Amino acid sequence: MVKCSPILSALAGVYSLLNTTSQHNGEPIPDRAYGAAPVGLLMYTKSGFMSATISATEPEFRPMNLTFPFTDDQSDHDWALAGKHSIGYAGHLSISNAFPASKTRGQLIHGPLIAANVPRWVGTKQIRNYTVHREGNRTLLQIDSQRDGGYTGQLWWLKLD
Repeated sequence: MVKCSPILSALAGVYSLLNTTSQHNGEPIPDRAYGAAPVGLLMYTKSGFMSATISATEPEFRPMNLTFPFTDDQSDHDWALAGKHSIGYAGHLSISNAFPASKTRGQLIHGPLIAANVPRWVGTKQIRNYTVHREGNRTLLQIDSQRDGGYTGQLWWLKLD
């Protein structure tokens, strides 16, 4: 039986993406990866697993002719667009000891990742700072992340379950 941390138990659930903001070297920029109105789900379990999926919704980033599995008549260009404008990964979840953590603020480690649509992320650990906000009966989760090349992201999630 897996021993559950009180912090992971408090964070466990399913979250729906509300919005994202991006910066490059501290300057606000449009979110080229996710577009203007991304959708996504984030899932944390009490036993220490996680999954995240985010994708753009703009038709120019999400060709509707694609199917799974792919067929030979679908272009690599269309698949590349879909891949460039989405992220999906899953793996282990733990609390970082880089600084004191609580049920409302701290640092998480997504990983080692078991699966990721970005191949070089498999086996890596993705560091995410978190802050839990309460607004009436709503629970919001703010996730701050460092990205490759001086990019940072702030993502806001609404707890669904």
